[in-house]
Amino acid sequence: MANEFEDMYNKDDFNEEDTKISEDTEKTEPAEEADLVSTGSKGQVYDITKAPKTAKGPECVDLDGKEIEISKVEVVLPAVDTPWKLSKNGKVKYKNCIFALFYDNEGQKEYYSGLKVFDRTRDGVQKYSDPTIQNGATTQASQLKKTYSDFKGKTSEEVSMHELLSFLSSKPKAQIKGKDFEYEGNVTRKNIVEKFI
Repeated sequence: MANEFEDMYNKDDFNEEDTKISEDTEKTEPAEEADLVSTGSKGQVYDITKAPKTAKGPECVDLDGKEIEISKVEVVLPAVDTPWKLSKNGKVKYKNCIFALFYDNEGQKEYYSGLKVFDRTRDGVQKYSDPTIQNGATTQASQLKKTYSDFKGKTSEEVSMHELLSFLSSKPKAQIKGKDFEYEGNVTRKNIVEKFI
């Protein structure tokens, strides 16, 4: 007696489709060196001999001194099961958010640390505050907020999250500065907004 998987495999449309894919794959040309984007509807065979030999992702393009446009801003709240961290004084619980700016230059994006939500749990129901950037320019996000407030002739304390995020979403132009940041013994070079234009 055939099971459900054998029934599915024995259907003509499943076998024909499987055969078509195999035949088309054999006819596909290897990818050219500089072009990994497939044209047409069949895709292309990737030359596996050109696969990166490192375990790291693609290298970041150095945009130091370049003028870019911020094409998108993204804030991702932490998952509910993300553990809470304690503030330096040990009294306030917070979680880090993902805060990313997407640049129009070579598909680059940069993550800015320092955007947080705070614990607002009430009656056993876990809730977050709105995402917050603290003032003082001690984190990458607060440095970005200070760069914006300087551009507008304000203090960081006068800039609301709504104002900052709305501005960043308006596709502003900015000049980038390549800066090194150390975290847990590793140094990472990042493309940080130096000034708005």
